[in-house]
Amino acid sequence: MTASKKHDAADRLRAALDRGDHAPGDRLPRSAELAARFGVSAATVRAALRILQDEGRVSVRPGRGAFVRDYRPTLHLATDVQGARDSERFETGYAARLRELGHLSVTEEIKVGIEEMSPKVARRLGDPGPAGGAGAGPDGGTGALAVVRSCDRFVDGALWESQTSHLPYALAGDTELMSPERIARGVDQVLAELGHPRDWAWDAVGARMPAPAEAERFGLGPGVALLVQERTVYSGRTAVRFTETVMPADRHQLVYADPTAPGDLLLLAADVSIFET
Repeated sequence: MTASKKHDAADRLRAALDRGDHAPGDRLPRSAELAARFGVSAATVRAALRILQDEGRVSVRPGRGAFVRDYRPTLHLATDVQGARDSERFETGYAARLRELGHLSVTEEIKVGIEEMSPKVARRLGDPGPAGGAGAGPDGGTGALAVVRSCDRFVDGALWESQTSHLPYALAGDTELMSPERIARGVDQVLAELGHPRDWAWDAVGARMPAPAEAERFGLGPGVALLVQERTVYSGRTAVRFTETVMPADRHQLVYADPTAPGDLLLLAADVSIFET
């Protein structure tokens, strides 16, 4: 088997998937059949399938064959629309949408703690660092404390999305924000009531491959990346919240819209999928 034959077979299989020759969920022809079709060995076909598995295009199941990955992502509303923020509307937004897709069990687990800010969090929240200097101290810490609200969302028993918010302890300590319960009116509203109304925010969005522990937590197969959305919220020129949301890329699509978008935006975008060909 040569590398060129392996990649050529992978290219031909990939083209067949792009054309829609095999529908999501379909089992691909057996290696011997594909080998005869491509004029290569069965070992070359198996190597080509491993390439496509690493790309997230197929799932190889020992003893059963290779199947076309079936992507059915849910929409994650990443911006405000008229009505409320998606992250604060768990029952009427996030959970309701997943139940409409046929998922019967949609739950969340909220934990709250007090932690020393990591250098990254301190930079996002604008903390000057130890002794008024920028960056971390000798032990890697910053000396500044944050109230950390973590929320794991589970769908049919599997971890679907993990969100962690960091709030300066000077603002959030000894307040309702330290309660490990869902705050129906939203974290931003509580901050506003404490004298820190939300004025603006910015996001950084990227994708990365999961660490082994993350792949195990989310139950990810080969070739599946994580979407990471980081949001820093400001009251005036003061950063009051830094939130990181981590989502498997095969289960989520980020939807951004103008603030004037109607509240039923998600209904309008319900049939949109970046995975369709």
